[in-house]
Amino acid sequence: MATTEAEGSRRKSRGVWTVVLMSLGALLVLVAGLAVAYPLWWTHRSHVGGSHLVQQFKKTQTPTQVAAKCISPPQSANSQTAAGLVEIPSLSLTAPVLQGLSESVLAVAAGHDPASPWPGGSGESVLESHDVSYFSQIGKLKKGDDVVWVDHCETRTFEVIGSEIVTPGTLLEPPPNDRGLALITCYPTDALFFVPDRFVLLTSLVTLKKATTTPGAVKVVTPNVKVPAPADLVAQGLTLQDSDVLVGVMKLTGSASTDWVQGPASLDLEALALESYIGAEKAIAANNGTWWKDLATPGLAMPTSVWSNGADTNVTEDIVGNSVRSVTLSSQNVTFVLVPKGGELLIQSVSVP
Repeated sequence: MATTEAEGSRRKSRGVWTVVLMSLGALLVLVAGLAVAYPLWWTHRSHVGGSHLVQQFKKTQTPTQVAAKCISPPQSANSQTAAGLVEIPSLSLTAPVLQGLSESVLAVAAGHDPASPWPGGSGESVLESHDVSYFSQIGKLKKGDDVVWVDHCETRTFEVIGSEIVTPGTLLEPPPNDRGLALITCYPTDALFFVPDRFVLLTSLVTLKKATTTPGAVKVVTPNVKVPAPADLVAQGLTLQDSDVLVGVMKLTGSASTDWVQGPASLDLEALALESYIGAEKAIAANNGTWWKDLATPGLAMPTSVWSNGADTNVTEDIVGNSVRSVTLSSQNVTFVLVPKGGELLIQSVSVP
């Protein structure tokens, strides 16, 4: 009887702890989204992009250290050294993981919820990523697919056991063996606006072995273009908080590399496209042909009036490998197409129904 009561007490304790972990993690994400606001985050992504991403996941100098030290890397929330890597073979995904859920972390990597154990520890480890980023394709995974965690000392393989669409604060039950890894992102994963739901991929630890090789440098790609907005136009404000643009969803066409699809490049390119889009609006409103000439392809006439922005603007990126072929921003009011020319992202056409 005493053993049964003790087991019941431990299970109850784990359940309460899991609620606390999920609540804290969800609260952090929700507060960040509401307090900073999505437009500010978007601007932050534009400036941070992939520049802060870890260049190398270094091999530990003491490979024989106890597992507990490997599970809990001594890393601050603003560190630029990856605590580990998440590898999903069926998605050709390798994502660096940084400690914390701050905007600077989620802009370049998946973040580990500090209130949860590191993958392989007792309980449910929680890793989070922004939508349209590293975890944007995890909805394609099926039961039995592998999710691999690699840290300084060991490699742990987790098996997908299911998925859920939940609201922040929802209880996540640990797997039967009490060692799970939950990958969490916003739902739907292609939304470019704040959403209340989360997509949760649930996995359970199946194997653990000592790491025998050092993971290589994490490759991060960034858009190979820039927006040639002149300084006096930039001073007018070319970010979402300076505009009434309503964002919709993102779509990729062409043959983008897995580095592009699974990393922050799509959002970085989108920030550039919006900079041009908002700059074009301001140039037209001010009837400033010089601004327009800097933003557009040679010979493209400036529209005589600004289109209405009362509808969601969706984004389609046409990518080949890691190179931009075109970006289209479209709503029921306008179709705005940009193309790369000499390293610059220029307006090719503006069509108003």
